[in-house]
Amino acid sequence: MARQLSDDHATPAVPVSDDQSGARHPQTALDSALSAGALAAALAIGLSLGAIAAWAVQAPASQDASLASLLRGIVAIKALIFAGALMLVALRLRGPVGRGALAGYCLGLGLSAAALVWLWGLSGLLFGSALFYGGLIVIYLAASRDPLLVTAWLANRGSSG
Repeated sequence: MARQLSDDHATPAVPVSDDQSGARHPQTALDSALSAGALAAALAIGLSLGAIAAWAVQAPASQDASLASLLRGIVAIKALIFAGALMLVALRLRGPVGRGALAGYCLGLGLSAAALVWLWGLSGLLFGSALFYGGLIVIYLAASRDPLLVTAWLANRGSSG
């Protein structure tokens, strides 16, 4: 019996291309211009719906001036949190993104934007806060299920370093 070498049983490796971002999910990757447009539209719709709902549904808030300024300060802190989330999503959308992830990002930011406008009216604070944090949770869930997030992060990390 002849002895076989390990090379006789080896299978050739699949060649690895340099561009892994679009190769892995070519049919679902959207470019950054379309993503930015969808994000801008979601923010405009969210702000508009929040303003319409606040105008149509909310009764004028009659509260003490010091309490109103405290509550507006809390809403301003929520606006800073929203600005941070918006910045992170905008950085994420600089690379290719899938349709489902883009829908999650836009839905979450739209909900949070509508909640900020709603909260500024100082009535329905429980509903507005739930809507605001619900939008942030939707953004988190979209990011946790985004298959291109790690690939885009590694690509940006490799190009900047």
